Amino acid sequence: MGKQKEGVDKRTARKMIRSTEGCAKSITFERNNKSDDVQLHDLPNDILGSILSRLTFRESSQMGLVSHTWRSLWRSCCRKLVFTSATMFQPGNRSIKHTRTNFAMRVNSFLRQLRTHPTLNKFVIKFGLRRKHTRHVNRWIRFCSVSRARHITINFTPGVKDLFMGPANSKYIFPLNLFSGPEGSSTHVRTLHLGYVCLDTTSSDFMIFANLKKLTLHKISFLGDLQCLMLPECNSLECLSISFCSLPGLSTCQPLQRLRCVRLHYCYLKKIELEAPNLTSFDLTNQPIPFVLGGSLNVMEANIKLLAKDSPYGDNLDYIYTELPAALSHVHKLSITSGLFVYDQLQGFSKTSARFINLRHLTMYLPLYGEPKSISGILRLAYLLELAPALEELELHVNGGGVDVGWALRRNMLPYSHNRLKRVLISGATVWEGLMELAYYILRSANRLESMVLDPKIRIGGPQLDGWMIDIGRETIKNIFEGEEFQSIITIL
Repeated sequence: MGKQKEGVDKRTARKMIRSTEGCAKSITFERNNKSDDVQLHDLPNDILGSILSRLTFRESSQMGLVSHTWRSLWRSCCRKLVFTSATMFQPGNRSIKHTRTNFAMRVNSFLRQLRTHPTLNKFVIKFGLRRKHTRHVNRWIRFCSVSRARHITINFTPGVKDLFMGPANSKYIFPLNLFSGPEGSSTHVRTLHLGYVCLDTTSSDFMIFANLKKLTLHKISFLGDLQCLMLPECNSLECLSISFCSLPGLSTCQPLQRLRCVRLHYCYLKKIELEAPNLTSFDLTNQPIPFVLGGSLNVMEANIKLLAKDSPYGDNLDYIYTELPAALSHVHKLSITSGLFVYDQLQGFSKTSARFINLRHLTMYLPLYGEPKSISGILRLAYLLELAPALEELELHVNGGGVDVGWALRRNMLPYSHNRLKRVLISGATVWEGLMELAYYILRSANRLESMVLDPKIRIGGPQLDGWMIDIGRETIKNIFEGEEFQSIITIL
């Protein structure tokens, strides 16, 4: 911009100065008789750098275009590089197509302006690039490695449908070796987020991220004869998230002492063997599989979403009653989502000596299928009281069926004495006949029950009830428990 003056109006300057929160308290300005503008370049460089650091990536890079002085300052203060469609293309500008070629050209041009490699806090590339762009992307990853970026995101999923994992031969192969070369550095990496790329798991290059705290893998293809992804010796790893990856198994090379959180979604795993003694949160979306969380006695919360079995009319209740207590015996708060088939012929279920010994809060989301008139199919859920002796809060959310009327409680099941349960909530309470039988069983079994909320509305996905059906449901509940000794406990929404 040549030698033109670098100024902003007083209002903008004051806002930017106030954002430094006291850094400029000792700075005073004398009014220039020739101009009422406040000159920002009179401020010390550390304050100007603080101002730049509070701007977005796009705004700070635009400030670097004002003049040579601002460009030099921006280069020295640049701590984050974010390359996305929003930052590389002017919003609303239709003259330049948002193509992969144009995106690569703009990123290359941008990096050339930096000349030197600043120490980066964040490096982000989010655009729908593929393996044919390897030449460009490798150059950017090398720049990221030499700049010792702490938080790295390489996400090429834009443009990919939600559930589509994509063919491996079109995905970019992430070069782990660039972080282990003479110029690269992996010890500074704290978080690594990879999306829609390939990883060569036959190499040991993952082990170079010795100080990695958070690893996220989304729609990753693994090269080589993969039997089980062996987590690296990342002693600092605290959070692991893997989603939409075709992954036969997951295990650890050694105990991960600092691992606190694990999220595994739609990976179609066949086995899980984790040694994480300090694990506190576990989140799994998968078909029912055995899993072992060795030494994980501190798991406070777990969310389990079970996908449907391949066999017809086969639900996951046996798995919930046997495998989950064995793997999550010390969990405090548990959420389970699973379809449940309700038929009179489905009366039995497997039992085990394992128990949820510390479970306090249990929430179950149960899409129901089968015969709404079936009682025994629903009453299989009564075993939950025996399975969780320390349970204090129970939530059951169901859908399916409609409102059934004209029936009475059969009361043909002996209660199980439970001394800890205090609060129960059942939504969709009148869509299946057996739910009222289950509610009555809980009322008789829970000696210290303080509140039971029965909600005729369906609170989870699926067909919803019309208003008149909800009104009928309320009347049905009132008629069933009319005159019962539990009216002071029951609340009908």
